[in-house]
Order: sequence, then C-alpha cells, then structure tokens
Amino acid sequence: MAALRRRRRLSLAGAALLGAALVGARPARAQLTFPGAAPISSGNVIIRTQPELIDSTNGVHSILDKNIAIYGASPDLAFILQSTSFIANSANVVGPGGRSFQATAAGLGDTLLEARYTVYQVDGVGSTFRIAPYIGVSMPTGMDNVNSDIGRAGQPGSGTWGSRNALTMTYAELRWNGGAEFGYQANSADAGYRFGNTFYADAGVHYLLWPTTLETGVPSAELYASLEANWTNQVANRAAGMNVPGTGGQLLTIDPGLIYTRRLYSLSFTALLPALEHVRDNGARLNYGGILFFRYSLFTPYHW
Repeated sequence: MAALRRRRRLSLAGAALLGAALVGARPARAQLTFPGAAPISSGNVIIRTQPELIDSTNGVHSILDKNIAIYGASPDLAFILQSTSFIANSANVVGPGGRSFQATAAGLGDTLLEARYTVYQVDGVGSTFRIAPYIGVSMPTGMDNVNSDIGRAGQPGSGTWGSRNALTMTYAELRWNGGAEFGYQANSADAGYRFGNTFYADAGVHYLLWPTTLETGVPSAELYASLEANWTNQVANRAAGMNVPGTGGQLLTIDPGLIYTRRLYSLSFTALLPALEHVRDNGARLNYGGILFFRYSLFTPYHW
C-alpha cells in the first residue's frame, strides 16, 4: 500500500513537472500580434520582424515593417521595444487645377518603448493566468515631412511625443492560450498639429492544431490556429484648433491566422478583416490587411 502511494505521488509530481514545462514553453512560442501582452520568461529575448500590408478605399495604401524586441528582465518585469523601420503611405490627392495624382511618403517610423510588470499570477497544473499593466512612451524618431502633398497624417513619423498605457491579461493551457489588453494612447502637439488620442482593445486566442497529442512530451514543432480582434476609437486629429477631415473614428478588425512555431523561431500570417467602421468626414475605409511575422528567440544570463 505504501509503495502504491509512493508511485501515485511520483506520478502526480511528474505530471506537474510536465505541465510546468509545457506552460513555460508554449506561451512564448505562440506569440500574439499585439506584443504588449506577449508572455516571456526571465532571461529570454524575443526578436521579431513584422511586415504589414494595409489597403483602404480612396486610394490609400500602407506598407510597413515593424521590428519588435521583448526582454524578460525578471520573472515579473519585461521591456518591449517597437520600432517601425520602414513605412510607405500612398494616397490619391488633388493638386492645383484639380489634377488628381497618387502621392507617396516613405521613410522611418516612430519608436515605442514599454515596461510591463506582472502584478497577479495564478499557476496550476498545466495552466497559468497573469495580469500585467504596462506603461510606454512613443518617441518621434520617424520622418514627419517627407512629402507635403500627402499631408501630415500620411507621413511615416508623427513628429510628436506620446504615452501608451494599458492593462494586459494572459491565460494558457496545454492546448490553447489567449490574451487581451485594454489601453489608452495620448499624443502631444507639434507645430499646431495633434494626432487624436486613442482608446484601444485587443484580444486573441490560439489553439494547437498539431501535434494532436501531447503524451510524448514537449513537441519540437507546433501549428496553431489563431483568431484575434483589434478595436480602436480615435479622436479626430486637430490642426490650427480645428478637426482634420478624414481622421478619427472607430475600427474593429477580426483577424484569423496560422502560426508555425519551433523552440527558437516561428512564422505566422494573420489577415486583417474589417468588421465595424465609423469613419469621420468620409475618411478612407479599410478594405483588408495582412501581417506576416518572423520570430526568433534566444536566452541571455543577464537578468534579475
């Protein structure tokens, strides 16, 4: 009887260790497209490049490449750096004499630096739940006067400082994980121009499609189906004390995707599909968008 109890205790301990190993690996391997809520363990560094294509009505198109670095400074503290290394905005504009032509503004975008701290955490056998607020500062590293034909709102950089603060929540089990964030971005004014402050909310869930069983331990590769939603409500931009036509409004996108991931890297594609739009003053409406991102992970002994 005593031997049976010992074997049972060993089996439970083994299951707990396996669950902890899976939970420790999987959240960092199936990354959310909104990096503010992306889980990361202490000492890990995640680097990813995220090309995006956005097509809208009125001849408005955007191509951009975001580069993101996430560093787990401690079990609870993470630093997130987001930099738009390239952005090209194109739009149909009307010039002198009523002549219509397409103008493009391309160059370096702005940089966002965030610090996130876990304030609440519950770990179970094969599951974990975390609540972590973050604070961030948006720095005007971008080019804000590339092409005057396209207007201030279409430039690669904003030219203004801003703050970005949010509350994030993440939950993970052996076969699926999800996350959400709710936040507010405030922008300063520059040369009489102010980009509208924005409320935003993001939510996403990832479900493990392959392998179909986890009985053999931590798999070397995984395939996830993902479904996310992104909502923004932006106040209209203002110039010389007046609202700028075609700016501001609400946008909700539903974003299905696939994620192929291994221990050191992952590749994913996510489609951006508009579900709800309330655009002020006949501004451009989103037709579709797509995000392709590549993630590489590494470990550093330099952490707390």
